[in-house]
Amino acid sequence: MINLFRTEVYKLFISKSFWLVFIMSTLFGITMTSDSHTFITGYENIGVSFYYACLLMVFPILLGAISFGNDFGDRTINNGVCAGHSRFQIFICKVSAYFIGVNLVILFSPIVNVILNIILHRYTTVYFMNEGNILAKTIITTSLLGMAMSSVSIFIAFMFRDIGKTVGISVGIYFINISLLNSTNDIRTTIFRYLPLAQARLILYRPLIPNQFKDAVLIGICIILFFLSISYFLFKKAELR
Repeated sequence: MINLFRTEVYKLFISKSFWLVFIMSTLFGITMTSDSHTFITGYENIGVSFYYACLLMVFPILLGAISFGNDFGDRTINNGVCAGHSRFQIFICKVSAYFIGVNLVILFSPIVNVILNIILHRYTTVYFMNEGNILAKTIITTSLLGMAMSSVSIFIAFMFRDIGKTVGISVGIYFINISLLNSTNDIRTTIFRYLPLAQARLILYRPLIPNQFKDAVLIGICIILFFLSISYFLFKKAELR
């Protein structure tokens, strides 16, 4: 299983699709932040740097749709099963490698923005004492929420096993989520607050909403487990020819 996982990680890093998505998301995430000439306080740094993280989530959704869609189209998954690997091993290794890509795509540019703001605005050591814990929580929670959104794409990929339908439906669901969030003035007062994209915004509210990180982590974990469980069930029952 370790060798299978290494193979999947290797395939990720030599994939043109991954590097294209990674470069696009990084450029978007860095260029869409506030003007470097605008002073950003240490208190605002995390919120400003991670503000576009929920928009960046469309990129790993595309990556997952293309990767899993290609694996079914090229019969890579079928060949893995024929080679004697269990479906559980294949599923776990492919999803784990994909989630590595998800986190790199979502987190790289926000972290770069945090570092650039620290350098440009010369925050003192007091900043790290006050904001270090919040920054760590923001990174971990954003990671979970990104994987939660991406697990929906995995589910669609294993349901249709077609790259065109997977890309179209995954991106469509993403933009429906964005539209729902934009349709309300206060996310906290609607049922839409349970969406991963909504949670990615709520963790950036200042002052911090009580227990917001705990709520976001719980929602992220539940969505990941739910969609991955259904995806594996579909994969287990699928007839691969």
